[in-house]
Amino acid sequence: MPSEVRLINERLTGRREGKLECFPYYQGRIGKQKVVVAVTGVGVTNGAMVAALFIHHFQPTELIVSGTGSRFNPRIRTGDTIISKKTIHHAAGTLTAKGMIYRKVRGPLPNQMTHWAYPPDAKLFKIAKAAVKSYEPESVTVDGNTYTPSVFPGVVSASDLFGVSQAKINDMRKKLNPDIMEMESAAIAQVCHQLGTPHVVFRAGSNRTQVNPGDAYRKVGQTAASAAARWTIHFVNYLGELRSAK
Repeated sequence: MPSEVRLINERLTGRREGKLECFPYYQGRIGKQKVVVAVTGVGVTNGAMVAALFIHHFQPTELIVSGTGSRFNPRIRTGDTIISKKTIHHAAGTLTAKGMIYRKVRGPLPNQMTHWAYPPDAKLFKIAKAAVKSYEPESVTVDGNTYTPSVFPGVVSASDLFGVSQAKINDMRKKLNPDIMEMESAAIAQVCHQLGTPHVVFRAGSNRTQVNPGDAYRKVGQTAASAAARWTIHFVNYLGELRSAK
């Protein structure tokens, strides 16, 4: 969503606009790190398409997903940001009367099977956890409560389902136990895995996971988007400083 990159684009120095195929982007620097920022659009197809095009064209050293997701785990507050330790396609497999059976499926190459879950790059994940120690989040106010959001590792799930039934929530909790549910990161993670591009996923909690999340998302989506963007800016700065020190 455009709201999820607004703060990031505002922080770019030497910013210039571009377009890859029909997709606009901004290019510049955050601190000492050169970056390209693009909006994928919503859903697994948009996420995978934009990720593959930009990886092929720019050949980045890493890809970072920054955005929002519904709060699946009750421990997540609006604005808390998850560093994904595993990103799951929660609709990959066979749907039965007893819920999902998750399984691998045939990939594009001979004898290749693709998975339903993808870990981040181990080095980026380690750096992200280290960067938390120097991060100072801005406080947020939600439903009259003011607090300071946290950043910590967790599990992210994704598919083209914006809202889900209570039966689906129960099945996912039993089999996957995710912290955040959203719509793009698993597809992007799979593209990165396939193309050999290191990646890491950051998702801030917005509304709680529910059947009809539209009104709830509109109420807190901007708060979550800003929280994720601020953390992503800190991480990219941290990464650039780390590399320049070597």
